[in-house]
Amino acid sequence: MPRYTFLENPYFGNLSMKMDNQHKPRRLREDFYLLGIVVALLLVGSFGYSFLEGWTFFEGLYMTVITLSTVGYGEVQPLTQTGRLFTVLLIIGGVGVAGYVLTNLVSDLFDRQFNAVQRRRRMLEKIQLLDGHTIFCGFGRLAQVAVRELVSKKNPVVIIDSSETKISEAEELGAFTICADATQDDALERAGVRKAKQLVSLLPTDADNLYVILAAKELNPHLLTVTRAEFAAGEKRLRSAGATKVISPYVIGGQRIADGLLRPYVENFLDLTASSSGSDLVIEEIRIPSSSAVIGKQLGETELPKKGDVIIAALVTPSGETLFNPSRSTELKENMVIIGLGKKDEIRALEQLLLPH
Repeated sequence: MPRYTFLENPYFGNLSMKMDNQHKPRRLREDFYLLGIVVALLLVGSFGYSFLEGWTFFEGLYMTVITLSTVGYGEVQPLTQTGRLFTVLLIIGGVGVAGYVLTNLVSDLFDRQFNAVQRRRRMLEKIQLLDGHTIFCGFGRLAQVAVRELVSKKNPVVIIDSSETKISEAEELGAFTICADATQDDALERAGVRKAKQLVSLLPTDADNLYVILAAKELNPHLLTVTRAEFAAGEKRLRSAGATKVISPYVIGGQRIADGLLRPYVENFLDLTASSSGSDLVIEEIRIPSSSAVIGKQLGETELPKKGDVIIAALVTPSGETLFNPSRSTELKENMVIIGLGKKDEIRALEQLLLPH
């Protein structure tokens, strides 16, 4: 059985990110406030020169800018005594304020860059502590649906994507992230591919997915890999490269549409048992753990068939053979998987029954 390693919970690596996101509106307000001060100074200076000296607005703006920036190009036009007094006041009051504002803006920019680097470093350190996690290469629409489901079940997920926008979206869901090109071996290493349980490659092209599967299998031969294929030829090559499962979104989508037209009640039932439907009725797989009391017994000798209203639809042997509607004489073995249909609380009760006593 794979083990999942966390420090406190599966979201510990994103706590600082969520806190930073909460502080973003405040920082933006502060930045707009500082920029507002600069704009106000420019307007006061521009209209002041226009009113006192009779200059155009742009002449006043130019004079204000060279005064506040201390460039010292000289007066646009000869100033009156009143204009010179206004310039003195603008220098005393404006240069200090403008310098303070610009210093704060630059400091804030550097702080953000430094904090981003520190946050990435901490996240990489925590990713290295994961064991038995899932890696997603690419964070498009398919990946978003899958990641949301995995995270809701408290499964640790690492996303590799080259888009900062998608990385931010993944972090909002509670996933660990690495902003990099997933086709680079270094990105897979940083994602902890050697200790991962499974990898899902959902990059836009079959060629990229093929490269990722080959690289991942080389680094971790026991890795379970899932990928997508745009074309039938690509699906064949991906399987040859070692992909455990290859999906074609268009084929699956078309089949679901056909099933909805030809077998609407079957389709509705399958939708009802999907974990994302919100229904209390689910189809779940339960692995028989080592040292379980049911190991070595026939199915009919255990309490499993009598446990609530859970229907044992199939058994999957350790070798991968699926036994549909298993007979009561079927012997239960370690790591055999029970596929059961029932209510969530009854499924949980069945899981407890399989635990070692």
